[in-house]
Amino acid sequence: MGIRANDVPLLFYSKNLGVSFTKTLTLGRMNFLGSKNDILRTLSKNAVQANGVDELEFRDGYSEPFFKLLGAEKIDSMDNSDYEKATILHDLNTPLPSHLRQSYTVVVDGGTLEHVFNFPEAIRSSMMALETGGHYIGITPANNYMGHGFYQFSPELYFRIFSDENGFRVKKMLLSLGSELDDMIWYEVADPKEVRSRVSLVNNVPVLLVIIAEKTAEKPIFATSPQQSDYAAAWSEHKASVSGDPLPAGKRVLNIYRKLTPKRVKIVLHNIYDLFTKEKATEPGLGEFKAGHFVPVEL
Repeated sequence: MGIRANDVPLLFYSKNLGVSFTKTLTLGRMNFLGSKNDILRTLSKNAVQANGVDELEFRDGYSEPFFKLLGAEKIDSMDNSDYEKATILHDLNTPLPSHLRQSYTVVVDGGTLEHVFNFPEAIRSSMMALETGGHYIGITPANNYMGHGFYQFSPELYFRIFSDENGFRVKKMLLSLGSELDDMIWYEVADPKEVRSRVSLVNNVPVLLVIIAEKTAEKPIFATSPQQSDYAAAWSEHKASVSGDPLPAGKRVLNIYRKLTPKRVKIVLHNIYDLFTKEKATEPGLGEFKAGHFVPVEL
């Protein structure tokens, strides 16, 4: 886990979005895998000045000096072992100790949660550790990282986790290629619930998912388990039709179609519908996807 060269502009971008690094918690002690030149290049590109950049040194290879540059006054790291001298020893498979709740302005996961078996408990702890107004930043595997950890993640999961029901909102969801390119191309990811379609990607290069989410209120987390948005919509429509609640005309027709059309016919019709109605887009490296689901952005 660590801060790559291409994560340097990402974290300055997060700061510009309103993320406060004053009280920083990192999941695992994060290595700094970039260089001072990467920082200087980002500052120059964005015409930004940062106090202390001239004296910046990474003597032990860890990222604390970089977080101080971002404004951190307190920096903790959490790990299950003291082998990298983390400041807090805690197994993320287990509930967060009460004294750590609402203690940080930002929690940064640079590649830890995919290695934690009990992911729901670990992400809950990350959310509970934040003050209201604080932010979670996650940089985590999406495609083509099989064997790297226990999990690879989809945008749908994080959009449903960081929801109003849990006291959060997603500020930005981004994708980046896993390779270290000189000019990394970033893509903003659409929310499946908003576009009413699965936001999927099949390609042949490593892809990382980036989540920047804000804690808007202190609420019970996962009081109701997150559900995939397209299924939740289908269940809601089915419940309404069974109970006799009025449905819009279009949804009534769709409900009849779902009930009465044989599965094989649905597959054929679905493929024909996609062929004529779904515009495809292609980006170098990223591959082919539905237009509007991944939009290039500059950091």
